[in-house]
Amino acid sequence: MSKIVLKSLEQNINYLNSNTVASGYKLYPVRYTTIDGEELVRTITKNSYVPQAFVSASVCGITEAIENYLLNGHSIELPGFGIFSLSCECKTVKSAEDAGLSQFRGLNINFRPSMELKQKLANVDLALDGIWKCLDLTADEKVYQRITTTTNHDGVELPGEDDNEVVEPNNPDNGGNNNGGGGFEG
Repeated sequence: MSKIVLKSLEQNINYLNSNTVASGYKLYPVRYTTIDGEELVRTITKNSYVPQAFVSASVCGITEAIENYLLNGHSIELPGFGIFSLSCECKTVKSAEDAGLSQFRGLNINFRPSMELKQKLANVDLALDGIWKCLDLTADEKVYQRITTTTNHDGVELPGEDDNEVVEPNNPDNGGNNNGGGGFEG
């Protein structure tokens, strides 16, 4: 069974229908590392009886094919995993006279998981690794203080006041952990 660890971090929240900015807590998944291509190839090699050179060549070939198809306007389905496609980031205009390439802002790659992957996501065990208060929401580099948690009768963690652990995350918006030991990106 898979397990995802979440952190609840205090963030500034901009409300769409007003100019109001307030703070609130948002959950972020902890990301421990980024698995590079070499590690992926080693893992696939260990989990199969295919030689590492063949796995490496296959991963390179698959990556190049996906890139080529995407950049030429195709969607790519990886069976049992999902579909990759492109979307357009653009400015909305009110009239046909204003429509055209001047609206373009950029391309984005989208991923839509398969039903099999969605079912697996629904069955992932979740754990909460604390609630973290931001010490200064106006700072560019956010510093968080962990609020000690206790568990109520339903297993829900509640804020406490006993822990003064303070960390300075590398990137407050990505919700992950670094391997440096003390801090987290969150």
